[in-house]
Amino acid sequence: MKVDETGVTRRGFIGTGVAAAMATRLAAEKESPRDLDAIQKEIDAVTPDDYKAFRDAGVEMSAADRNATFARLPGLARYDAAFDKVFNEARKTIVPEGGKPAVWYVYNMGFIVKTAQSLFSIDLCHRQGVRFAPLLDFALITHNHGDHYTQPFYDAMNRDEFKTVVNNFIDNYGAYFMKKHPGGFTRGPKTFTFKDVTVKASVSDHNSYLIDYTMPFEITVGDFRIFHTGDSQNIEKLNPAPSPDLWLVHPYCGMKPALGVKKFAPKLTVIGHLQEFGHARNRWRFTFKDGAAAVKNVEEAGGKAIMPLWGDRIC
Repeated sequence: MKVDETGVTRRGFIGTGVAAAMATRLAAEKESPRDLDAIQKEIDAVTPDDYKAFRDAGVEMSAADRNATFARLPGLARYDAAFDKVFNEARKTIVPEGGKPAVWYVYNMGFIVKTAQSLFSIDLCHRQGVRFAPLLDFALITHNHGDHYTQPFYDAMNRDEFKTVVNNFIDNYGAYFMKKHPGGFTRGPKTFTFKDVTVKASVSDHNSYLIDYTMPFEITVGDFRIFHTGDSQNIEKLNPAPSPDLWLVHPYCGMKPALGVKKFAPKLTVIGHLQEFGHARNRWRFTFKDGAAAVKNVEEAGGKAIMPLWGDRIC
């Protein structure tokens, strides 16, 4: 699917009043206490089937259908408005040379990062993800699970934009790392350089049977370092350089954040992968209370942590 320079599909992505109102509400919430109980109820009302139908409709979904969905399920309006907020802010934000990168939380384990010279995504998995493809310099995907990437986004990057997608399961125009061979996987870290960004990719276990399934990323921009561990479980295989500025972590994949705080000494731990719509409630879909418990776990270990909401700018 080809998109124009504004990131809008040529068949017409029409901003709706519902989405605009939700974006305004999100911005207001950033400056005032947020009612997490009310937001939790909105999210809990969305079933995996609801989400799949909405996600699979993609950016070609009609304004009428979108409005009807948002009226019925405001949690999905929140999800969409958060993307719009990040999309607009990322285009407008200017990072000075030598300045700290700007980092936004989109959804699940998805982040957008802007530096003085580059714009890239990590695990961008969203209905509207293809809108970012013309703007990104490259993309990173930690592993082959449907809550960490979408095929339309990958196709837009690979077939339409001819841009590198660093991953461990799909061959593409740019970089493909850790190819399978008869003896298993090609192991060991590999480093990529994109303008002012260096990415070191390695391997880790997702769980006790998906061995070397995930690809953690150490991302360096000047003196600033981001460590995104995806759905990694095995902390023994996670060996970044000490003290990353940001550690982006799924806290409920079998690894306690406190252990990572003690081993990695991150300056800030960012708790993600809580409210994944594709998972059923009480089955790999977590709550704000779970996130608060993970933050407490980090703080008790002597670290600092935050639990961002979709659309938040972290730094």
